[in-house]
Amino acid sequence: MSEWFSVLMDRAIGERRISGSNILVIKDGEERFFGSFGKADIEHDIPMKRDTVFRMFSMSKTVTAAAVMLLVERGIIDLLDNVENYLPGFANPMVAVADEPAANGDARGKKFHLEPAKRSVTIADLMTMTSGVCYPGIETAAHIAVDKCLAEWEKKMPTAGYPVTVEFANAIGRCPLAFNPGEHWMYGFSADILGAVVEVASGRRFGDFLRDEIFVPLGMMSTSFDMLPGFRERLACVYETDPATGSLREFKGMNLGLGNYPEHAYFESGGAGLLSTIDDFAKFGMMLANGGKLGDKRILGENTVRYMRTNALTDEVKNRDMNWGSTVGYGYNCLMRILDKPTVQGTIAPEGEFGWDGWLGTYFIMEPASKSVILYFIQKTNSGCDDITRKVRAIAYGQYLND
Repeated sequence: MSEWFSVLMDRAIGERRISGSNILVIKDGEERFFGSFGKADIEHDIPMKRDTVFRMFSMSKTVTAAAVMLLVERGIIDLLDNVENYLPGFANPMVAVADEPAANGDARGKKFHLEPAKRSVTIADLMTMTSGVCYPGIETAAHIAVDKCLAEWEKKMPTAGYPVTVEFANAIGRCPLAFNPGEHWMYGFSADILGAVVEVASGRRFGDFLRDEIFVPLGMMSTSFDMLPGFRERLACVYETDPATGSLREFKGMNLGLGNYPEHAYFESGGAGLLSTIDDFAKFGMMLANGGKLGDKRILGENTVRYMRTNALTDEVKNRDMNWGSTVGYGYNCLMRILDKPTVQGTIAPEGEFGWDGWLGTYFIMEPASKSVILYFIQKTNSGCDDITRKVRAIAYGQYLND
């Protein structure tokens, strides 16, 4: 059966769409397939290996959600708490309202005004990406304000000698919202804000909290915001498509304040900052697929995980705003997609599947009924979930998760 993964990967690597990949399929704790394909570093002829370290980008969000729910279980955080209770930068939020329409998605130079938000941003808003907190861009005045804010912080983050996670979150909080909380779904810095909330609420640095409460108990010793000893030599190169040739070239830029990954990460990005391996993230995935427990280590309660994999969006918001190809047919909660209409998504995956992906192509999905986890890791820009990812999922479900 492994031939189908090999055929798919050989074609993708031969067409220079990816440099290499790791694929892992697990059912009820049993490894059904593992394969390393291609190169982690083309220039230096380094093969992809099982212990290759990947920049997780938005798959970091899923760990952040678990950290928040840990504090919910302990009565330290309530999902309906106002974010300003933890981060004063979110007090008295304002919404950017356009006075002139954006031209082809470009709001630069267009007039707008600010209005007080109808209510405060809550923890639940952040967990469902309905907060109004956006990512940098040019689509609205709010995106432009966040873009300017991030640009200022990107100058500090690579050389910061002190923790800036909470400080950055407060700065984003002072930017205008793209809409009133709860009215839309929009991808943005919500998970980074949640990481700062965990830091304030727990009284521990965010990375320390994740290490002590999640990584060490699960044996995830190759997962960190920091560039741990030995990571640099195992780190996969990042590639992008060269528009002139259509082939691969190395990407050396920054994205969302991340790029050089110092030995000590003083900006611990809950939305994008983790480094990890496929085996480490498989442990986290199995914990969620098993209802919060891995072996004899319980991280989250079954009721908690059931909540995390239950859609929290209204039909209006879901159908109108979750219109990416990878989110159509899904609901959303706790920074993850939850499949509720397989035929709309055009997938043989069963209803209830949940998980997320990252900007550089790291991807994992959990299927709770069979306690299965599918992981597919690459390092290429703008590759969160594409046609190759869909085919990996189809092979996994069709060939490995039937019995």
